[in-house]
Amino acid sequence: MKIHVAAVAVSVTAISTLLLTTGPASAHPYDGKDPYRTGCASTKVFTGKKASLKNEVGDSLGTIRLYYSRRCGTNWGEVRVSKNGSGQITVFTSAKSRSFSYRAGNGGHHWGNMVYAPSGVCAKATGSVTVGIGRANKGSGTTAKACD
Repeated sequence: MKIHVAAVAVSVTAISTLLLTTGPASAHPYDGKDPYRTGCASTKVFTGKKASLKNEVGDSLGTIRLYYSRRCGTNWGEVRVSKNGSGQITVFTSAKSRSFSYRAGNGGHHWGNMVYAPSGVCAKATGSVTVGIGRANKGSGTTAKACD
């Protein structure tokens, strides 16, 4: 019985060590930050990737665009929706993602948090919007990948 307990303690220690060495290593200081507050948006370029936020019958309720900061090496999504719209913006790379929920207001212009994606790393953005009750008032869309 004592040997079994000791083996479990060693296993937990080994797992904890593994998690500590592999978890935070992929994080970058810009991950999850606001592109405008950090100043990264001052060098933003539109990647040419955009999508409509469509409801289930194909009506467009807004758009999402993928942006890249040359100075910061980051990507993020921006939506244009009704000023009454709320929803979520997520940006993805093959290794990580960051999401941001937005509320009605700001003239319908909202942006998500950044993901560090330096030159050669592909990214895409998804967005959703809700502008009322019922499925016809909910839309979503995903940009194509951009590899800056």
